[in-house]
Amino acid sequence: MEPLEVFKVVSPVPSEAAVYRDITADVISDLRLASVIGRIWVHIYPVKALYIMTAMLRNVEVPVRVSDMADTDTYFDDGNNYVRITIEREKYMPELTRFLWNRYTPANVLQADRWTILVRTSDPIKEAEVVQHQIIANPASNMHADMVEFAVRAVPEGFRVRYHTYRNNEFMFISSEDVIEPRWLAFAEKLMTDLRSVEKDEKDLTADGKEKRGAENRNDPKAAEKDPKDPKSKKDIMKRGTMNLWEGL
Repeated sequence: MEPLEVFKVVSPVPSEAAVYRDITADVISDLRLASVIGRIWVHIYPVKALYIMTAMLRNVEVPVRVSDMADTDTYFDDGNNYVRITIEREKYMPELTRFLWNRYTPANVLQADRWTILVRTSDPIKEAEVVQHQIIANPASNMHADMVEFAVRAVPEGFRVRYHTYRNNEFMFISSEDVIEPRWLAFAEKLMTDLRSVEKDEKDLTADGKEKRGAENRNDPKAAEKDPKDPKSKKDIMKRGTMNLWEGL
């Protein structure tokens, strides 16, 4: 599994960025989205109660038919006609089982062994054709819902005003405690534009975006001592250009 090309979490408060970077990585892992997210950029502005996520997805699979994961033929045994399904890929077994139970009832669906399912039916030739062409999963359509769930789980608690878009494998999510302002939308669009062209992350990341060396500054005593309310800390942040990201919001 390829690691994320870009994984950045930015905030005027460094401690907030570190915490929400870990939260984001955990949710990616929990929802098993590491294989489909290519780039992600999160901006959090606690003072304004503003959260913005932009993400670019890798190409996901086309709709999956039973024929993509199994062979089908007819089978006769002990006076019963069956559609015999020989499994080649187990990935979508739950979806296949759900379809078979809904169409034929569980009593007529027999698991002969790990790789073989028998479906009892009065017309096995016709039903074998039906089963073969049945779509059992559509990863592209499911991805929209998965990304919304991902964003909702990663966003700070209390940010209940939400807006999102999903098109051309690009996901944009904005959340706040207040009404979403047009200037925030414009800012998010700019972030998406920047995300398309930003260079790949140079840090050593795992597939779900976690740093193999641990979260940034986690074990850095000097970093932990920096107080965002301290003018010196603010000056350091401004030197790095972080504060400039939030001007005009």
